Amino acid sequence: MMPRPTPHLPSQGGGLGTAAPFLPRLGDLARDAAHGGRIGVVVALPDEERRTYHLRPPGGGDDWSAPADGTTLRPVPARATHVTPIRRDAVYDSRAQQGSLPVQVHYEDGGVSEAMLVLTPDQVEVWAYQVGRLIDQRNWKHGADQ
Repeated sequence: MMPRPTPHLPSQGGGLGTAAPFLPRLGDLARDAAHGGRIGVVVALPDEERRTYHLRPPGGGDDWSAPADGTTLRPVPARATHVTPIRRDAVYDSRAQQGSLPVQVHYEDGGVSEAMLVLTPDQVEVWAYQVGRLIDQRNWKHGADQ
């Protein structure tokens, strides 16, 4: 049986390094690490005439440039809009003294990702009380509607 290659390990011939640079397209939002994390809209791409990206603040303002190799630019992720529980069991880890609940994070661009909501024992008690209140309110509302 042949071992599976693991190119991410230096001993297997893979080099350590950072991820590929972010090379934004016209109109993309980008965070520029060389300008204190400033966010801008890409208004011009590098070409034969200009050797840099040109960015402008989203609300307007003075343009600035960033290197054509994209080394200082990072994508601006979509903001999370809400989180919903996933129908899997919550787990309490007594050694770590924390509970975890699988959740799905929803983003303003329509994307979703899975994550874990981690709670301390005090937070678990507060959430139990708050969820209990929600159930009581729902039951009271259902009783009032009938």
